[in-house]
Amino acid sequence: MSKVELYAAIRRDYRADMKMRELERKYNVSWRTVKKAVDSVWPDPAKKLPP
Repeated sequence: MSKVELYAAIRRDYRADMKMRELERKYNVSWRTVKKAVDSVWPDPAKKLPP
């Protein structure tokens, strides 16, 4: 599952009245990831590595 799909699934379940703790367990992510998904539509862009 891509990050965009994960964020969309988390937001969908959050709107269906799932608690953040339940979302953490269901998707096996941290509370920070759940908070970012709920607060933002898109995930942060990947950081570019130095050459």
